[in-house]
Amino acid sequence: MEESSRDQNIKSIIRMEDRVGQCCRCLPLIMCTSKPSLGKGDLEPQAFLIFECENYYTRDTNWLIELRNMIKQELNVERVYHTFMVRCHPKACSNRQSYSCIIPGKLLNRDNICKLSNDICDGIPMKPSGEAIINCLTYLLEEMDILSPTYVILFGKKVRDYVLKSCGVFEILETGQAYKYKDMVFLSTVEEKLFNKEELQKLHRIM
Repeated sequence: MEESSRDQNIKSIIRMEDRVGQCCRCLPLIMCTSKPSLGKGDLEPQAFLIFECENYYTRDTNWLIELRNMIKQELNVERVYHTFMVRCHPKACSNRQSYSCIIPGKLLNRDNICKLSNDICDGIPMKPSGEAIINCLTYLLEEMDILSPTYVILFGKKVRDYVLKSCGVFEILETGQAYKYKDMVFLSTVEEKLFNKEELQKLHRIM
């Protein structure tokens, strides 16, 4: 019996996530990452949401559910998936800076406990560098290619610029515009902290 496209997507995403988990491209980020941020949602998505990196909003389950429901209702879609442009979140770490000799390997366990302080990580989240984005971008492009969504929603200018340019869109890029690539429509919008129903309605009008 032939595999369904969803089964194929599951296998392809698992293989990709295994490689993300073993990635060593950004050693300073890996040291202070308990586990990389992975995509979540329907594996045959109509709407594919891209955030710059894990943050206060994306860690809020209630906020995510509300966002998904708004998108489903306003854009008339049923299947939604969200993911991140950068998987390992950069942090400013006072503990790491105060040690002249660093313990080899990861400094955080899967419970987010720091080996240096023996306490929960108190690193201050920072915006990813261009180098971190470039190092991680291949995983996002692969993920998008596997899932082949109808709509791709780009949250924020940095996500818009990196993703569209990597897809060969080099025209003048603006927030609140739609861009076509292959069989997907890219919808550029504001950062998630500024996103609301009014911004969503703007996206609906440009679809």
